[in-house]
Parts: sequence; C-alpha cells; structure tokens
Amino acid sequence: MKKIMIRVLLVLLALIVGYLAFNQIDARPYRSKLAAPPALAPEVFEKTNGYYRLWTLTEPKEVDIETDAVRLPYRRLSDPTFDNDRYIKEFNQEKNKKKYNYPIELRKVIGVMRFGVDWLAALKQYQEQLTKAREEYGFILDRYEKLINCDSFSDFTLVRNDAPIPNLLVWLHTAKLSIALDIMAAQQGGASEAALHLLRHLHFANKVTPNSRTLITNLVAKAVARMAIWALNDIMNQKDCPLDVFQVILDNTPPLPYEEFGSRFPFTCETYWVTDPELSATNWFSIVKHKLFFQKNRTRNIRIGYMEGIIRYESIPPHLWSEDIQGLPQQAQGAFWWLQNPLGKKYLDASSMENFIAVIFKSWALKTQHDMLHIAADLHRSFDPARSIQSQLNDLPSYRELLDPCSGKPYVWNEAKQILYSIGIDRRDNQGDTRDNQAWQDADYALPVITFVK
Repeated sequence: MKKIMIRVLLVLLALIVGYLAFNQIDARPYRSKLAAPPALAPEVFEKTNGYYRLWTLTEPKEVDIETDAVRLPYRRLSDPTFDNDRYIKEFNQEKNKKKYNYPIELRKVIGVMRFGVDWLAALKQYQEQLTKAREEYGFILDRYEKLINCDSFSDFTLVRNDAPIPNLLVWLHTAKLSIALDIMAAQQGGASEAALHLLRHLHFANKVTPNSRTLITNLVAKAVARMAIWALNDIMNQKDCPLDVFQVILDNTPPLPYEEFGSRFPFTCETYWVTDPELSATNWFSIVKHKLFFQKNRTRNIRIGYMEGIIRYESIPPHLWSEDIQGLPQQAQGAFWWLQNPLGKKYLDASSMENFIAVIFKSWALKTQHDMLHIAADLHRSFDPARSIQSQLNDLPSYRELLDPCSGKPYVWNEAKQILYSIGIDRRDNQGDTRDNQAWQDADYALPVITFVK
C-alpha cells in the first residue's frame, strides 16, 4: 500500500512538473510589419506647434503662456535632447490637473448639449449664465481661440505608458462653452459669424485627429468635431437662417478622408509600442505567478491579432465588411483551458477589448454626420417647400455622390421623423433610431434636417 501511495505521489509530481514545464514554452514574439514608432522631428518642438497651447490651457490666468519658460516643462517630457526619464518622473500630472476647476455653475448649461437635442432651444434659457461665463473664463476662451487658429498641430507625447498628456477635459469643456456661446450669438442674429467660428472648431478638430499619438486625444478631437457639426446643423434648421450660412458650410465641408475621422495611428501606437503594465510582474507573488502560469508573448500576440482586426474594420467602409464586428473571443473556456497560459487567458478575458468597437462606432459617426451636414447644407440652399424633400435630395449631386459608408447606398430620408440617417455599423436599418448614441448595436446615425416644416 505504501509503495502504491509513493508511486501515485511520484506520478502526480511528474504531472505537476510536466505542467509547469509545458507552461514555460512561450510563443515567438509577434513580428509586426510596422517599423518602430516614427521619431519626433525637431520641428515639432518649435513654439508654433499648437500642442503647446493644448498643454497651457490650464495655466493660471496670470501666467504668460507665450514664453519659452512656460513651454519648457512640457517640451522636456518628450524632446530627446533632454533626459525624458528624469522629467517624466518629476512631472506631477495630478498637480497639473488641479490648475483647472470645472465651473460647477455651468454643469447644467453644458449638460443640455446632448446629441439629439435642439441646442438653440435648449440653451435659450441660459443666456445670462453664458454671458457671465464668457466674462469669468475669458482668459481660457482667449487661449482656446489661439489654439483652434494655430497653423500646425503635432502631438509629441512619447509612446510609453507613463508619458503625461494634457488635461483633455479642459479642452472638451472649453470647446463646449465656446460652442454654446456661438449658439447664443446665432440666437441674437449673428448666425453667419457663428457658423464661421463653428467651422474653425471643426477644422481644428480634423487637424488634431490624424496627428494624435494617444487614443484619448483622438477621441476628444472627434467629439469636438461632432459637437461643431451638430451646432452648425441646428443653426441651419432655423427658419430665418441666412442663405450665406448654407453656402459657407457647403464650401467648407469637403469629403472627410479616413485620416481625419479614423484612429489608425493611435491604435497602432497603443497596440505595438506601448508596454502593457498588466503583462509585467510587480511583486514577489506576481513574479512567481507570472513565471509559472503566464506566457507573455502568447498573450500579447492574441491581443495584437485582435487589434489588427480592429484597425482593418475601422479603415474599411462597413458595407464592405464580410462579417459583423466581434469582441475578443473568451479565452478561458472548455474543460482544459487551464493547461496552457491560464493566467494570460484570465488577463485577456478581464481586459476591456470591446471598448475599441465603441471607438470604431464614433469614427464612423463623425464620417457620416460630416457627410450629412454637407448634404443638408446643399438641400437648405435650394429648398423648395412645394416639393417633397426626397425628390429634392434625389436632384442633389452631393446626395448622389456621398453614399452611406455603412450601406454603400444613399443616406436614408425618414419623412415622419424629419431626419437623414445612416444605417450604422451594424449594417441594419433601424429607421433612424440612434439609441441616444449610447450603443452601436441596433443603432443608426441620424441628423435632423429642415425641422421647421414639421
């Protein structure tokens, strides 16, 4: 009996040793076709780069942001002529965030600026608060004006996990306040000037999108662009909108190339070149776990393979997709999932990879709404109340040429809802239901058009 027990224990020990040895056999690292991240050219650190202005939005009112001394701390984070490791370590990003306090009294005002709402009607009751905010936060608005009017913009964030980035909430909040003030100006008879200024918001955001190295910067740029589009469309939908507004919007919204609505570069940066801290051990216990049950290359290869699919999906019009976009398949499934790389599989299942599908949703939202704004301006310019809107759309070159990338066909006109819409990246016609832009499944992209005839 004793010999049998010893043999059983020896077999179990051999199985355990074999299992642990098997988990030491990692895959080869993925060989990317992409080269190393492009080096930052010296000219991106010139003082004319608008990225400095994004950083300095949060500087206190009394600080002269035009000086080299103010720009220097931000330059040292990325410029290879400085000790980047040292200055990144010393940089207190939390302190930088505290330079800006979100105006609490404006939360309700900014809160009504949701897609799907008529902003001119929603903001009418807040003109007093907006006037006060313009006076109180005028210095930030002045800085924002210089930002959106900059000649060049190149994000020089280092492609590394600990690289600080500007306080992008300040950009978003300031853009919302500035757009709300444009809406107020339009309400007070300045629709033409407001439209021109809103186009500057849009053009600046479109300049940032292809030049952002981090995904969050890219996403904020697209959010600002969509806000500008929505505000421009609301102004056009006013019955007394001046005719010159339609023409200036038509002239300044040429077809949007993929680079100005997509996320290829930040996707690529975050996929290949940023080290994921979750793939590294941080203490003695995790060191042991990672050593025994985690295959770093195999785990990273699965993540990269999925992200390459995400990049392909975003860069190809949805109507050409061979199948619906999917999240990363569950890794820890089946009776024997634990045999190989169990910790890596758990990590992949716990990661929020499906968030990248939401990025694709927002990218194509910007593209389709930009198209529809152009078509709407063309329609408004020649609108004939005696004819049906569908027949007028059919006569427009813009409507025939700017096809819905999600269907490959013209954008759909819904007479009952008075909207022009795309069928969305699920490639199913949901009659213009956007689901409040909160989900991509069973949701379309819509733009209200000529609402004054309702």
